[in-house]
Amino acid sequence: MTKYGKENGFNDPVVRCCDCALMFSREKLRDSGGCPKCGNKRVRNCLALSGEEMQKLRDKNYDPDFLALFEARAEDVL
Repeated sequence: MTKYGKENGFNDPVVRCCDCALMFSREKLRDSGGCPKCGNKRVRNCLALSGEEMQKLRDKNYDPDFLALFEARAEDVL
């Protein structure tokens, strides 16, 4: 069993805006009620992260278990 997944509800620390695709923290969503860039109130979970986004999350010390979900594995690449 993992911390993140359907069986545990939605616990992801970041979300993505459905309109402008900005990735931001759930805390910002809670505080502002919408996307900090465009104001949209609809968000979704992040299904993929760019290398730049991964580095930003690492720099901000996001949960390594969450980041591991997006790490490329050798068997996935080949």
